[in-house]
Amino acid sequence: MSFDVITIGSSLVDIFLSSPHLKLGRGKTKKFTIEGDKVELDAMHVFSGGGGTNTAAGFARLGFKAGLISETGKDNFASVILAELHREGVDSSLIIQERLEQTGGTVILVGESGERTALIHRGASSMLDPYDISPYWFAQTRWVHLTNIAGQETTLRKIFELVKKNEQTSLSWNPGKQELALIAEGKLAVADIPCKVLILNEVEWELVKDQQKELIKEIPEIVITQGERGGFVYEHGKKTLKFMASGNKAVETTGAGDAFATGFVAGQLLNKSVETCLTWGVRNAGSVVSQFGAKAGLLDRQCIQTV
Repeated sequence: MSFDVITIGSSLVDIFLSSPHLKLGRGKTKKFTIEGDKVELDAMHVFSGGGGTNTAAGFARLGFKAGLISETGKDNFASVILAELHREGVDSSLIIQERLEQTGGTVILVGESGERTALIHRGASSMLDPYDISPYWFAQTRWVHLTNIAGQETTLRKIFELVKKNEQTSLSWNPGKQELALIAEGKLAVADIPCKVLILNEVEWELVKDQQKELIKEIPEIVITQGERGGFVYEHGKKTLKFMASGNKAVETTGAGDAFATGFVAGQLLNKSVETCLTWGVRNAGSVVSQFGAKAGLLDRQCIQTV
């Protein structure tokens, strides 16, 4: 068995609660307020989520043979995740299920203008350890896309080691804050990251401000997204391109970053130009934010080429 791409990251259940009674303040510290002791909801949606499942589904939707390395419990939430992955055509055989662990989940409160706040229990998804990362699969895939794994340093080191050993396998990385903290604190050296593509939003980029020059020097392509303002790209040490966001009206923004990363890396897998990779990332993200959930709006190969 071989794969076009294997994603590594979290598997969660996302529960969306939306109501005009949920208000997001506009001060320096944004806070949700709830009007009333019993709030009627406009809608409630339940989907699989987490960077691992979102990107795996995105690659499968785009026609790639995709697998997922992630960790869940053996519970009802895990059943929701596995059923949705199967519908998307993702190979779930690499997922580790632990009976004594609880599958993680997120409750996402969505206000009337699409603003949101998330309550997260990472559960089993934060427990991916080096023993869960099989060397065999790194020799069976063209690409590994790594997302947030809750800052598991030893697991990261094993992933990087295996990428280095398998020269035919490229790595893209969309790290979370805990992974970036390892870089910022010097626990993870930039020179040890065998990354072809690094994708961050502007807040995340600022978390490694002291390492930015070294990252730009060492990593061939770095994409910095800036939400509605688009973003920019560094290629081989130089800031080369700026890009605009889609302009689509956002119903809810969960999964936008994962959708962008999926579209961008899909272009890389097909040897497209960086301009095309950016266009695909923007189109995919713009489609996802127009619907509830991180997967409903994901584009297929034909749509991402013609939207």
